[in-house]
Parts: sequence; structure tokens; C-alpha cells
Amino acid sequence: MNKKIIFLTCVIGIIALLAISATSAEKSDVDTSDWVNITVYNTNFQIPPEYGGGSESGGNYVKTNVFTFGLVALEDDKSLKNNYGYESTLDELYDVEEMEIDGHHAVAYYSHRSIVDHDVTYLYFESNKTFYALSYDGNDVNDTMKKIVSFSPKSKFTKEKFNEKLNNLQDEYIEEQKEAEEQSAYDQGYNNGYAQGSLNSRNNHDDYFAYYLFYRLGKRSR
Repeated sequence: MNKKIIFLTCVIGIIALLAISATSAEKSDVDTSDWVNITVYNTNFQIPPEYGGGSESGGNYVKTNVFTFGLVALEDDKSLKNNYGYESTLDELYDVEEMEIDGHHAVAYYSHRSIVDHDVTYLYFESNKTFYALSYDGNDVNDTMKKIVSFSPKSKFTKEKFNEKLNNLQDEYIEEQKEAEEQSAYDQGYNNGYAQGSLNSRNNHDDYFAYYLFYRLGKRSR
């Protein structure tokens, strides 16, 4: 019985060592020894050397352009709403993925951008109550990109709070775009109507007043 116990103990020990070795190997897959430091919105990040040498200005860091590599701080609701709202409703979007990255809640949007003719990933995450958009040329969130996120302070929001904020701002963005389109269509219709009215009766002040009254009533009814 004792021999069996010793044997089982040895087997369990070997399995545990193999698991630890595998975990260590996984963590060491990304060599960060030559990574460079950047500061984005008072937060320190480390990035691979191939993305170094970009332009750095307070709330953002860009290498060539945001479709090649960019790290942007969305420090208030307006900037987060416009950036996230646009990317999450893009016609060129083909996939979305939620994930957890070393204490950070994150969501990735994958799109093929015709303007640069390649796939672009936008990875949104929250670090110490500030939202960031990590964008780059690629169609996945690989270990390198995860490591960039993991270097920043952990999330302060719960998963529920994180999702709630993004969903609410996305809804606001969609509503604002709808209102803007309706206003544009209304203004275009008014301009076309006024132009036609002016063409038919350039000197008829009653016609002008009628168009103006229609425009004002329309504005108040919105």
C-alpha cells in the first residue's frame, strides 16, 4: 500500500511539474526584454520595438497611422462614445469578441478597412478607470497585444459595469447618428423646396414667408 501511495505521489508531482513548466513556457513566449516605454494619458505602457518611434501626444500614441498601430486614451464619455460607437457600428466590421486579459475586461472589433486594404483590430479595454483603444494591422488578439494590455494597471470596473458603459454609449451614438441623418434629410428637403419656390416666384414675398414658416414649424416640432 505504501509503495502505491509513493508511486501515485510521484506521478502527481511529475504532472504538477509539467503543468508549471508549460505555464512558464507560455508566459515566456513573448520576449519583452527589448520593449520600449511610452506614456499615454499619464499611464505607462510597454510596446514591441517595431512599434516604437511613433508620435506621442498626451492622450494618444500612433505609429504611421491608427490602422498600423495606435494606442488612444478615451478619457471622457464623449470621446469614448464617438470612437467606440463608430467602430462598433462600422459597415466593414465582420466579427467581435469579448475577453479577459490579465485583470482587464476587453472587447475586440475586427474589420477590413478599404481605406488601407487590410484587416484592422480595435481592442477596447479599461485600465484604472480610463478606457483605451488599441488598434493595429491584424485580425486577432495575439499574445503580443495581450501583453501590451497586461502591462497597464488593472481594471477598476466590474465586468457588468464595463459592458453597461459601452452599451449605453453605443446606444447614444446610434441615436445621435439617426437624429443627424433625419436633420440632414429635413434640411435638404427644405433647401430643395426653397430653391424650387425661388425659381418659380423670385419676387413673391408670400412664397418666401410660407417656406420660412414651414421651416420654423418643422424645427419646433422636432
